[in-house]
Amino acid sequence: MIVKWEFLHNITHLVFVDTDKQTDNTGEGIPMRPPTTLATPNTLTIATTYRDFRSNLTIVTAYWNLGKFQKGSGNLHFTTNTYVNWAPVFRYLVNPLVVYTDSKEFKVLMETLRFEHVHNTKIILTNRTEFWPFQLIKEIKAVFDQPDYPNIHPNTVKPEYSAAQHAKYAVNLAETVRKKVFDTPYYAWLDVGYFRDIVQRKEFFKMDIPPGVDPKRVSFNHIRNQRMTTKPFKIFRNNMLWVGGGMFLGRGEVILKLEQLYHSAVLYFLEKKLMNTDQQVLYSIYSNEGRKALNPRVELQLFDPKGPGDPWFYLGYLCRKLVSVTKS
Repeated sequence: MIVKWEFLHNITHLVFVDTDKQTDNTGEGIPMRPPTTLATPNTLTIATTYRDFRSNLTIVTAYWNLGKFQKGSGNLHFTTNTYVNWAPVFRYLVNPLVVYTDSKEFKVLMETLRFEHVHNTKIILTNRTEFWPFQLIKEIKAVFDQPDYPNIHPNTVKPEYSAAQHAKYAVNLAETVRKKVFDTPYYAWLDVGYFRDIVQRKEFFKMDIPPGVDPKRVSFNHIRNQRMTTKPFKIFRNNMLWVGGGMFLGRGEVILKLEQLYHSAVLYFLEKKLMNTDQQVLYSIYSNEGRKALNPRVELQLFDPKGPGDPWFYLGYLCRKLVSVTKS
């Protein structure tokens, strides 16, 4: 296979016809309309054999079978089929990819989708209870079972969902860094459904390091301006958001620092009878009260969405570059 890489350097982000998400009272969103790009390809072209392509960014994702669960306050429910329908995007990703799952069905699906990328794909079928976030189900449930604790589906209703969000940092990304599966300098977490709105687009793409990235920080998508004087009690119970957890990236050694901090933070907030998803944990860590208690030694770099479009997905589309693949 011969691959001709046509880099679309002019794409800084995708411009949307309308917003992709309709925010509900969970702080999450409902897909509305796929994005469209107004950018045109740059003339720079690089030709290489497929196996000779080298990336400085490993992508990590995971699917844990949590069964059917309600998403948001309406009638939206997620099942295995939801993620199966989103997964085909990964067929067209040319970066090294590591996938964690406890589902044999999902493992087979990803193996099928990645048949052209066997050399840079690692799919790990594992028991999720081996990892510390899923060993805290009892403690998380105890927080959610408090009589006055708000029910926000699934964030504060399904303990396994909360644990799955924590596993992004503790299990998936940091474990991949430690094992050096592909030994790239940068690593990124990418939700299975991050590019759900363009799943119908059969176009090969690469994920690149965004311009202006700070190698000493972990890069996140800035979702909402928030006051850092807000107390974690309010952040967790009111489902408040500061950054999005759908995608983030950083150098391997910085990711490991964040994992240590994140683990300590989850245990700390559980002792305070507080829990929600990773997005509330992150906001609380870097709140004034969280900084005093946890003394974070790694900082976040926030990417502020520019132009029209959905802020939830800005960072991912900033990193996404189309490539032209020619088989021979």
